[in-house]
Amino acid sequence: MARALFLMVAAAVVLAAATAQAAEPFQPLVDATPDGGTLRPKPGLYGGPVVIDRPMTIEGDGAVTLTGGGAGTVLTIHGDKVTVGGLALKDSGRQHERLDACLRIENATHAQARDNVLTGCLVGIDLRHVEDSTIRRNRITGNATDLDMRGDGIRVWYSNGNLLDKNIVSDHRDVLVEYSSRNILRGNSVRNGRYGTHFMYASDNIADGNFYEYNTVGIFSMYSNALTIRRNRVVHGNGPAAIGIGVKEASDLVVENNDILANAIGLYFDDSPFDTDRPNQIQKNCFGFNGSAMVFHSNPEGNTITGNDFVGNHGLVVVQGDGTATAARWDGNHWDTYQGFDSKHTGFGDRPFEIWAYADRLWMDTPMAGFFRGSPTLEMLDFLQRLAPFSQPRLILRDPNPMLRRVAEGEPR
Repeated sequence: MARALFLMVAAAVVLAAATAQAAEPFQPLVDATPDGGTLRPKPGLYGGPVVIDRPMTIEGDGAVTLTGGGAGTVLTIHGDKVTVGGLALKDSGRQHERLDACLRIENATHAQARDNVLTGCLVGIDLRHVEDSTIRRNRITGNATDLDMRGDGIRVWYSNGNLLDKNIVSDHRDVLVEYSSRNILRGNSVRNGRYGTHFMYASDNIADGNFYEYNTVGIFSMYSNALTIRRNRVVHGNGPAAIGIGVKEASDLVVENNDILANAIGLYFDDSPFDTDRPNQIQKNCFGFNGSAMVFHSNPEGNTITGNDFVGNHGLVVVQGDGTATAARWDGNHWDTYQGFDSKHTGFGDRPFEIWAYADRLWMDTPMAGFFRGSPTLEMLDFLQRLAPFSQPRLILRDPNPMLRRVAEGEPR
């Protein structure tokens, strides 16, 4: 099997290389374009690699294809004020140490890549030391190989002040934002990857109105502060440990107006906020139909969780180990399992909503017991303990003002 796979890959590389050699070279057309000029090549297939190192615009109008022939990076932009649009870029190399890509933009400002189609590449678009540039409406499709063998759909490295807008990324590993700030990711769609968006040491960025589906993790903030994560839809996480939004050692986050639906874990906290003087705001989100709506690895102070909807989740809030979530400030959330009344017609329950750990603490404290979660035996044990506790339960959280109606009426957004 391994030999057959190797031969198939080798044959594909040889075929791509032969195709690239047969194609008309594209670099002479670039070299003949004056500074600041516009190149409109005739429709057809052209061979790379191609390097652009001065201001110009290339308009492919959806009829121009550049192939790398399975070696290196297909198109590289160095310098400022370069626009490439309407191109099909395909067949980069597969060298991970070189990060072979369909499109690399480096040491550049005011670059634009728009309406391009990128296929068959290790990395889709690679930004290195790029400022004030726009990546818009590109369709980036990777190879459906094992996740560990894929490259990133979009990689933003030491790049600031850029806009990633309405791109469609599928079958890649991550959309990675690393050591970068002041970037806006808006209206993108990311499917069938590992991290839909992975912020790593990347503070002061915005993820707004993106769609994530069938990823292992939707959005993850790792050692990244002052992020705004809003109006995203994170659904159908892939795998038994899938996370909608994850937060590790991150402070001063705003997570608001997101739909986090049908994941194993909706929102995962790991030692966040790391700086308790910079609280995280979790507000007006819909947590629906997840295995657990929220999971806390620890119980630090500084998380404010207000005005969220919790609907149809198998478990609400889980604290790993022998802990609680009482250090967070819970207020004004809607809990579909709340059993109370609103006798004063204020819209809030007459008594607090509380979660106590009864028999369900078995699988919270002993992960191996999670196999029996939802089983008739554990459900009966839980019922009996609530009826007549035979051990002291612990308080997981208390919301003093539970809302009686959903924050957003109707179906989840």
